[in-house]
Amino acid sequence: MMMQNNSSVSQYRSKESLAQGSPVRVRFAPSPTGFLHIGGVRAALFNWLYARGRGGQFLLRIEDTDLERSEERFTQDILASLKWLGLNCDEAPLAQSHRLEVYRQRAEELVAAGHAYRCYCTEAEVEQMREAAMKVGKKPQYDRRCRSRVDHPAGQSHVIRAKIPLEGSVEFLDLIRGPIRFENADIDDFVLIRSNGAPTYNLSNVVDDVHSKMTHILRGDDHINNTPKQVHLYHFFQYPLPQFAHLPMILGADKKKLSKRHGAVSANAYRAEGYLPEALLNFLARLGWSHGDQEVFTIEELITHFSFDHVQKSSAVFNTEKLLWLNGEHVRKASSERLVQIVVEDYAPIFTAASLSRASSPLGIKIAALIQPKVKLMKELADQMVPLCAPGVIEVDSSGLKWNKDSSLKIATQAAVKHALQVLQGRVAEALSREPVAESRAAGDLEVWGSSPSLAQLGMSPTDMDAFLRQIGDQHGIKLGDLAQPMRLVVTGRLVSAGLFELLVLLPWDLVEARLQKVENL
Repeated sequence: MMMQNNSSVSQYRSKESLAQGSPVRVRFAPSPTGFLHIGGVRAALFNWLYARGRGGQFLLRIEDTDLERSEERFTQDILASLKWLGLNCDEAPLAQSHRLEVYRQRAEELVAAGHAYRCYCTEAEVEQMREAAMKVGKKPQYDRRCRSRVDHPAGQSHVIRAKIPLEGSVEFLDLIRGPIRFENADIDDFVLIRSNGAPTYNLSNVVDDVHSKMTHILRGDDHINNTPKQVHLYHFFQYPLPQFAHLPMILGADKKKLSKRHGAVSANAYRAEGYLPEALLNFLARLGWSHGDQEVFTIEELITHFSFDHVQKSSAVFNTEKLLWLNGEHVRKASSERLVQIVVEDYAPIFTAASLSRASSPLGIKIAALIQPKVKLMKELADQMVPLCAPGVIEVDSSGLKWNKDSSLKIATQAAVKHALQVLQGRVAEALSREPVAESRAAGDLEVWGSSPSLAQLGMSPTDMDAFLRQIGDQHGIKLGDLAQPMRLVVTGRLVSAGLFELLVLLPWDLVEARLQKVENL
């Protein structure tokens, strides 16, 4: 049974400091049996923040001893996800599959020292023991019948089990929960080496944590029951004991363990949906940790403020709406140049070659800056940039236009747009005939957008465009919103978009002209 003292923070913080003579070294140790789960990302983040905030080192260990289920594609997913998130490691990753013989040797050392023994019971026999124990109200455990066995039949299949003391207890200090004690009677003589020669998690974990000189073990609280077993192994091996911290579990909105039914749970899935890495890390940091009432953090702020003092003990609830809100906040804070780079890297398949070149140009960055305050996901930004960066006239769906319910409104609006075009065409022609337009566009714009000037280059501002269209609408007896709706549709491809007036003066005039002419044929 696990027993937890209610010792105050001050009482065990002093113990923690005694064990900190060495630089902080922590690790993230995922198993490549599936794509990197969001709960694993949170564990990696807390380890990384703890190391970075204390001048320590963050390492990666691939726990791939389950040779049947481990796959290289999952290892690559882990590496790619950590790179995308910016959780950089300080040493080359350690793969446990390369160290199988080391674990077997360590297990044999424990057998020789009397801290482990060979067990020849079959899996069926062990299961019968557990069932028998449960029938009499005891904890389902192996009954230790091979513990004192002295005969060892040559060639007979067996496992190696740890020889846990039959009396007393084991205690360790959890930096989040305080001192925790387990009675030895409740700890099974757990398997160290399976019958196929593969090590179990508890053995390989301890051996590698010592090999890599880990000072702190930060992991999910689903490992609390493994910790007393591992503490015994540290004692058996006479290894120095690291500091332990068990992080609260992440639950879905229904208060059940987070799973695929709650939505995307792998890091790459969130990237595909359009979340920024810093937003996802900000959100995950707040799942179980706080710093006052602050919600939005930069990575630098997380590094500065993170500590175990404010990591909660209770499970944290995954709130997708909050994640989406946070992402919107980070999108607005990011530079437009960086957002365009992400669009080009992550969403290239939805662009044509020509529109992708335009998206990555200086004008494309200005377009992104107009859209940026209106979206919460990078996918939304990319979707809105596609039609704006496409050459020429674009296909649109006019079924949502207000004028479809009022034929007289349609006639008046088409006449107003035609009138506006004629006036603008005259102004452009007059401006170009007076004097050449001072070239203020970047070379990248000229190369992919052509040499047509924009209305802004001819001296027209968004405010001027607003006033101009209001005047046109008044002359034709229609509201500005009714006039702007079909113009927005043919220019942006959408009924809801970034500012129309800004786009009308920002985009090259030949593109604006061609698209506005389409209003007459809707």
